[in-house]
Amino acid sequence: MTLQGNEQAGRLLQPLQGKGNEATAGPAADKDAVRVERAQAGDKSVWDEWFEDYYRPLFRYSYLRLRSRSEAEDAVSQVFVEAYRGIDRYKHTGKPLLAWLYRISHNIIFDRLKAESRRLEAGEDIDLALGDGPEAKIISIDLLNAIDTLTPEQRDVIILRYFMAMSSLEVGALLGKKQPAVFSLQSRALASLRTKLNGVMEL
Repeated sequence: MTLQGNEQAGRLLQPLQGKGNEATAGPAADKDAVRVERAQAGDKSVWDEWFEDYYRPLFRYSYLRLRSRSEAEDAVSQVFVEAYRGIDRYKHTGKPLLAWLYRISHNIIFDRLKAESRRLEAGEDIDLALGDGPEAKIISIDLLNAIDTLTPEQRDVIILRYFMAMSSLEVGALLGKKQPAVFSLQSRALASLRTKLNGVMEL
């Protein structure tokens, strides 16, 4: 791994900057409510809007969990298929629609990783390489391996906060946790990563 790669990965876990980072998702939630009504009324054009807004964050999350561009693309496509099938049963409660899509994504990824684990136990060869896409160039393998050692909740907080650039309020809405709980998970996760990456990169 190059020194430049370590520096890039280290910067990924620097505190997020920018005005309004902790803004609530109120306007977005209102927009979601209108779109949900449109989708449930049969307006298929809303799916193009959701795809435009949510494909990238869902892909990024999937890629960081699955470590394969093609697997991540397939997983995100499956998210939208499952969402389309379930939109009539969806009840908007004021939470961002992304929270619902994230839960679908989380379950799909869990199933894929479980299937991959079974194939490994059966002795099948699986390509675990990150590939040569732009994501692979900015993410350190050491950092990814360290993130894999975190608890599931800590891992989700780190991915959502630092790789998907969400505010703590947004993360809390997605994970169903209050802001102090998100801060606590984030603090413990960063402390664990600093210990595991000591001498490899600075966080």
